[in-house]
Amino acid sequence: MLKAVNTKDNQKNKDQKTATAQPQNEVELESIKTYIDGLVQKSKTALNTLADFDQESVDKVCEAMAIAALDNHMKLAKMAVEETGRGVVEDKAVKNIYASEYIWSKIRHDKTVGVIEEDDQEQIVKIAEPVGVIAGVTPVTNPTSTVVFKALIALKTRNTIIFGFHPQAQKACVETAKIIAKAAVEAGAPENAIQWIDKPSIQATGALMNHPDVATVLATGGPGMVKAAYSTGKPALGVGPGNGPAYIEKTADIKQAVNDITLSKTFDNGMICASENSVIVDEAIYEAVKAEFKRLGSVVLDKKNNDALGEAMMDPKRGSVRGPIAGKSAYQIAKLAGIEVPKETKVLIAEIDGVGPDEPLSREKLSPVLSMYRAKDHDHAFKIAKALLDFGGAGHTAAVHTKDQELIKQYSLKMNACRIIVNSPSALGGLGNMYNNMVPSLTLGTGSYGQNSISHNVSDFDLLNIKVVAKRRNNMQWVKLPPKIYFERNSLRYLKEMTGMKRVFLVCDPGMVKFGYADRVVAMLNTRSDKPAIEIFSQVEPDPTTDTVDRGVAAMKQFQPDTIIALGGGSAMDAAKGMWLFTNVRMLHSLVQNRNSTIFANGPIKYRSSKR
Repeated sequence: MLKAVNTKDNQKNKDQKTATAQPQNEVELESIKTYIDGLVQKSKTALNTLADFDQESVDKVCEAMAIAALDNHMKLAKMAVEETGRGVVEDKAVKNIYASEYIWSKIRHDKTVGVIEEDDQEQIVKIAEPVGVIAGVTPVTNPTSTVVFKALIALKTRNTIIFGFHPQAQKACVETAKIIAKAAVEAGAPENAIQWIDKPSIQATGALMNHPDVATVLATGGPGMVKAAYSTGKPALGVGPGNGPAYIEKTADIKQAVNDITLSKTFDNGMICASENSVIVDEAIYEAVKAEFKRLGSVVLDKKNNDALGEAMMDPKRGSVRGPIAGKSAYQIAKLAGIEVPKETKVLIAEIDGVGPDEPLSREKLSPVLSMYRAKDHDHAFKIAKALLDFGGAGHTAAVHTKDQELIKQYSLKMNACRIIVNSPSALGGLGNMYNNMVPSLTLGTGSYGQNSISHNVSDFDLLNIKVVAKRRNNMQWVKLPPKIYFERNSLRYLKEMTGMKRVFLVCDPGMVKFGYADRVVAMLNTRSDKPAIEIFSQVEPDPTTDTVDRGVAAMKQFQPDTIIALGGGSAMDAAKGMWLFTNVRMLHSLVQNRNSTIFANGPIKYRSSKR
């Protein structure tokens, strides 16, 4: 089917292969390493200069970069489409505006230099430092916008960046980098803060990512490139593929849902990885949804054309969409597959029911092509959505259109997706800051589901080392007091009036018994009408040990008191508290008696810490 690609496209592919011919011998490889080392050394010099920048200087540089990119958004969009042969100029222009104006507006007030947080209450200070030289890998799908985005968050955090551009978008990306690098230097940034590999190759990008002085890799690209980034043995921020499902539940606003999905799927010809790849529709509204898609300009294919489309689109060996397909229009793709559709067709829709290798159109498509599933009920829809995510989209994005808030919750809990987009276009919603308040980004993490180190939208905070200064502070001290404390002289008489004293455990030292103080407490207790049972533990030493407490615990477990009286000084108090703690007995009253027969002496009440 792919033989239908025209001569001009064939020649372009040959030219690209020639321009990116891979080195064949050790001499060439050594030359590449030397070249990359030169880039890194210049980047380190710029990094040292940026280390002395304050927040105001950093923000001045970044604002100049954002304005320069914004001023050239249409020029760069045209270059990207012309060079890659993919996407829509107007939509790439929007991406460039998003990467410059939107991103900068969101991060401009972020503190990224020096002390960024001081908490006087917790005695914690946080200090931000750059991670170092960054290797930035960019894709063919979003070339110029990704360059702007990555350069902005790198310079905002006082890092330097060296790009490895996708060979098929080299010219457009170089022009983008030149524009923002020039603006940065004119605003005070050092030379070589933004650099790039002049002659792209897999070996050159690999040498850059694996260079010992490169601190981290910021990779956006195919699975192979992202895997290579994570294999460098250094911190990497990579992203995974998307095969996002969109579930249109029976309570959804059908017109809004279909419009959102059509808008999302046609934006830049479906090349945003967060875009919907499949739509799952409840049986009750299936025909109405299909009719609305048709009304908005989509074409629903028959089974024969489904097979032709799947064969034309998917490479069975790689298990992914064929290179010439990504970013083409629905009409162009249909033509390549030998299918006749109107030139103005928005989206090609294939009604299928399977998920997996035997159903090519259940894969990620990176184009205005949707697979459509009929769901019997919620459980069936969830099952299909989970299967689609597991088949090449784990951790990325899932969408749901419904008015049922509980269903949104259940869908979010059960989908292995790090972004759940609700009642809005998934492509634009997944990027963030459009249709929602997520962090705006062009690098979307997929978490451990997609074998990523991050599950959020990458931004400037991912490119910082945060130092925490923890000052000495004492943990809060506390003591639990009884509801009532009797402290005047002769307060012992209140033992007669207290309620709920049926079994009393008296803790004291031998002297309290020898000199009659324990007898005075017992005598007062015996004046009560309920005559409580009394047990005296008089084995407390001047400096009680854990053995003393253990003996008391054993006695208390056997006696089962409801009241503990500590008679004496700090030793008796400490021992009694320990016994109470380790027997888990509910203490109704805690009384302390000194040698003058008072419960507490006049003046401040002091508790001595237990020696345990």
